[in-house]
Amino acid sequence: MKKVLIFILANFLICLQIVYSQNITENSLPLRAKNFININFPGDSIETVSLYKNGEGYEVRIKSGFNFIFYETGLWKSVRANETNSTIPRSCIHKNMVNTIDKEYPNSKINYIERRDKNFFIILNNQTEIEISGYGLIVNKRNIN
Repeated sequence: MKKVLIFILANFLICLQIVYSQNITENSLPLRAKNFININFPGDSIETVSLYKNGEGYEVRIKSGFNFIFYETGLWKSVRANETNSTIPRSCIHKNMVNTIDKEYPNSKINYIERRDKNFFIILNNQTEIEISGYGLIVNKRNIN
């Protein structure tokens, strides 16, 4: 009975993955997404692109170890550095946000950024998560150790 249940669950998960995403080519990405990668990660190449069928957009991985989620329009939703020595370039966020982070957390590196409504959630290498507005105002901060 356990083997049958495991078989059914495994098949369900495979079908779920097929229904919710499919691999596509780099050429299928919106121009806005391709431009974002080319400007902020010059010389890097795209490894994989997946399209989410439920309208969430695209997931992209580049060779240097960064993952991106893009909305259907090509605007980035999140950027993640997968390597421990990798850092997200500050050019990915607004200059006001960069100035605030440099002032409040000098020498910090950005490991993760996510857009949520009108604010951005940023995780720094010192295990601090900040919620910051596009104008550079810190709305909330917490230690995530």
